[in-house]
Order: sequence, then structure tokens, then C-alpha cells
Amino acid sequence: MATDHVMPQLLEVFATVVGEPAAHGPGTARGDMDLWDSLAQVRLVYAVENAFAVELPERLLTSECSLAEIAAAVATAQTARLS
Repeated sequence: MATDHVMPQLLEVFATVVGEPAAHGPGTARGDMDLWDSLAQVRLVYAVENAFAVELPERLLTSECSLAEIAAAVATAQTARLS
């Protein structure tokens, strides 16, 4: 699934929420950055939902996922919304 249209804005949202750019770009996972803790994860998921006007799976609130996985979830939610 193509996430190229999602990633630039997702990286901006991430930097705003976490306070630093993603350490490894799209491949950055929660364990890669100390600032990306469980509270930042919850804030990130809600910020992404608002930025993209989608509802993401609840598992993203607690899982240690990468930004690429979040982008894929956004793309899937956008596709579902258009169906």
C-alpha cells in the first residue's frame, strides 16, 4: 500500500508531538527515541487522527510500532473512508 502521500505530513506531526524529528525517518520505532514514550504515543495517535481525519486502530495506542506502520494504518483508514 502506497504511503508516500502520508509520510511527509506524518513526519511533521511526529516532530510536533514528540519535539524532535524522527531519528530514522519512516523506519523510526517507539523504542528508538527516549522522547517517544507511552504518553507521546497516545498523543501522536490522536494528533495523527486529527491531522488526517481518520480513526486508527486502538492497537496503535499501546503497540511499539514504526512510523511506517502508522502511515500504512492511515492509508488503510483513508481508503476505507472513501469506500
